Amino acid sequence: MKRQKRTKGTLDAVLVGDTNEWLAGRRPRMADIARIAGVDASTVSRSLAGSPRIAKETRELIDQIVRDTGYVVNEAARNLRDGNAHQVLVIVQDISAPFYSDVVQGIVGMLAEHEINILLGVTLRQDKHETKLAKQLLSGVVDGIITLTGNAPKFISDMRDFNCKVVAISRPIPHGDVTCVTIDNYAAAKEVMAHLYSMGHRRIVHIGGPNHSETYRLRSAAYVDFMRDNCLDGLINERSTNSFSDDIDSGFAIMKSMLDDGLSPTAVFCATDELATGAMVAARQSNLGIPGDVSFFGFDDLKLAGLILPALSTVSVPRYEMGRRGAEELYNQIYKGAMHSTKIVLKHKLILRDSVAQI
Repeated sequence: MKRQKRTKGTLDAVLVGDTNEWLAGRRPRMADIARIAGVDASTVSRSLAGSPRIAKETRELIDQIVRDTGYVVNEAARNLRDGNAHQVLVIVQDISAPFYSDVVQGIVGMLAEHEINILLGVTLRQDKHETKLAKQLLSGVVDGIITLTGNAPKFISDMRDFNCKVVAISRPIPHGDVTCVTIDNYAAAKEVMAHLYSMGHRRIVHIGGPNHSETYRLRSAAYVDFMRDNCLDGLINERSTNSFSDDIDSGFAIMKSMLDDGLSPTAVFCATDELATGAMVAARQSNLGIPGDVSFFGFDDLKLAGLILPALSTVSVPRYEMGRRGAEELYNQIYKGAMHSTKIVLKHKLILRDSVAQI
């Protein structure tokens, strides 16, 4: 088809005639843009997709017609043509939890560079919500899932190439050969215990998270193993919360219960900074000095850890980098056909502040 050359005057005349249709309610189609520009619809499609093969003059003409007619690119139709939705679902349990925000920012930052959209799904810690969200992978609404819940519904794990469509961050999925981006929680907790031990502490209590989470089981195991390795079996004392939510309240309740029972630890190692914050409040209410009477060590290095008084010693977890690496892994698996990795372990770091004192 030979392109009909349009001058500024004739283009304006054509657009004036066609505008009545758009004002009457009919949305302009790609075929209309092609007709007005005097080119094939395939040329319009390539131009809108940014193909370098389209001449500058033609691209500018098509862009002008698109602006004047109000044409909107049908991304859904374009995605159907290449077989991808160009969307990824990120599943979290509770968007209010401080840990998640930095991870999600890392995910968004990486995928935005490749024009991949993000859908954020919150399970509210209910299996039915997680199942409903995960079905978007079956329906083709999303190309893959990044989960921070440590779980994936069975019907998803039965899918072909399941391990190439799902990536876990922080908490590994217990079934399926799925990539997980995390830290070495056991090693990090062992380092915390070694530091407390080096400061002279022996009566060390551990306040842990839910035991059904591998992350918290590893931190608890490191505490128990260290105490046993150093002949402190009789001083092992660990308490744990049964919920992922209300960590500050749980930390307060557990610490208060221990103090009410007459326990007098010299140090408390908490599985999260929020648990540690609540436990510190309970200690102050019992007129204990921090760190003079009792030291505290947290985990995650949330913003609040550096703001409370005294500032909390903790383990720094590279949350933004975890999100970015997880998104990068999923992107490469889905859109580049890369082989998946089984585990990506990022480095942690002990942050020593004022909440721990030498005995």
